[in-house]
This record gives sequence, C-alpha cells and structure tokens, in this order.
Amino acid sequence: MLFGSSNAHKALRKLLVEEQKLDAVIKLPSGVFRPYAGVSTAILFFTKTNSGGTDNVWFYDVRADGFSLDDKRSPVDANDLADVLARWQKRDAEKERARTEQSFLVPKADIVAQSYDLSLNRYKEVVHDEVEHRDPLDIIAEIEALEDEIAADLAELKAMLA
Repeated sequence: MLFGSSNAHKALRKLLVEEQKLDAVIKLPSGVFRPYAGVSTAILFFTKTNSGGTDNVWFYDVRADGFSLDDKRSPVDANDLADVLARWQKRDAEKERARTEQSFLVPKADIVAQSYDLSLNRYKEVVHDEVEHRDPLDIIAEIEALEDEIAADLAELKAMLA
C-alpha cells in the first residue's frame, strides 16, 4: 500500500493525503511479526476529516522494538518505542531535523511530487562514506610481486624434493 504502483494503491494514498489528514508513517523493522509473517510493516496515523488537512507527514524508522527479529523474538536491549512516543508528542519540532535522522517531517508537496509514495526510503537521505580506491596499476603490481614470490617458493620446494 505504501509504494504499490497500481491505480488502487495510488488512489488510496492520494485519498489519505488529500482528503484526510495523514499525520505519520512509522516504519517497523522487517520481522516484527515473526514467526507469523516476515513482511515489512508500517503504521499510518491519520485523522478522518473528509476535507484534507495534511501539511507535513512525520516519518519514523523504528530499528528495534525490544525483541530480536528472528523467529524466537527474544527480548533484547535495543528498543526505539519510547523514542517514538517522545518524538511523536513533539513532532512539530522535527521540522529542523535532517532527513538523514531516524525521524523527520516531509512537506505534503514533496509527497505529491513523489506520486503519493509513502515509503520512508523515498524521503530518507543516506550519507555515504567517501571511499578512496587504490590505483589499479598499483594493485596489479602487488599481484605480480605476490606471483613472483609464489613462483620462487615453488621453485625452492621443487629443489628440496628433487
């Protein structure tokens, strides 16, 4: 429903954004309903207005719910649920948070521009660490040196066996 491309998916998302007041999309971690289902899940918070009212939509990426995400669902220390509640109560202050954070607000205009797609990953910005790659000729030279070393060791081993 969050990102499906059928006309029904799009119409439902548009209805939530344009005719109701969509308040939040809270993405739960995959496996939260294991062992019964391993699908990704999100919770949508909206107010039925039949007259619109969506200005900003609050997105939160729950990474841990206090339980392991395997079939055993054993208790673990990591738990974002208290943070979800605290941030929900002060969500208007989330306007200043960058989209690289765990939660942030997205203006309605951005959602409309994305064909009402409600998947968090559509709006979350990922910061990639810059990686410095070695020159390929240096790598080739290193491989050739290793091959020479291996050939010398094999020749020494052959001489010992002869």
